[in-house]
Amino acid sequence: HGAVADDPLAVPVLLNDPDAIVAAASQAPAYLQHRVTMASAFTPLAGVSLLHVAAEFGHVAAARALLALGADVNDRAEVDGDGLGRHTPLFHTVNAHADRSLPVTRLLLEAGAAVDARVSGLVWGRGHEWETALFDLTPLSYAQLGGLPQMHRDERQIAGTVRLLLTAAGRPVPPLPNVPNQYLRASGGAAQ
Repeated sequence: HGAVADDPLAVPVLLNDPDAIVAAASQAPAYLQHRVTMASAFTPLAGVSLLHVAAEFGHVAAARALLALGADVNDRAEVDGDGLGRHTPLFHTVNAHADRSLPVTRLLLEAGAAVDARVSGLVWGRGHEWETALFDLTPLSYAQLGGLPQMHRDERQIAGTVRLLLTAAGRPVPPLPNVPNQYLRASGGAAQ
């Protein structure tokens, strides 16, 4: 509709258009190595691959096309000015609002995404009033941090993601009792 994108190479991914992704990759041989930086209200999109972008927005068709073209499922974001980052696309899916990225989570896991990928830290929601620095993260610990009140995630969905990641890692999945947390329900919600 006439909008102009800051990064035209990211547009096919943002539009979740697999045919346009294939066309862009055929025209630009380094398409899969292209790095993107854009504002993000949640997991950082600074110096990330196009697969990170597809993961952040829950675009399963775009993610599938990128993987079929040979995108690295464990590609690492760049390090930011604070020395944080280096997260993989999986980080973008495990803490998505309303579980909208769950199909991409499953796709990435099927493609061999490392559940144990570790980063020294991320700043979630940089520049927003909910900005939160988080340290020593894996996709599993990042998913669990969805329980923080500023992340506004559903406890049942968090528990489901934790189960999925433990299963993908070949780890035992113990019962996850008290979901939703009865203490929080009885006290009227998360502590202020």
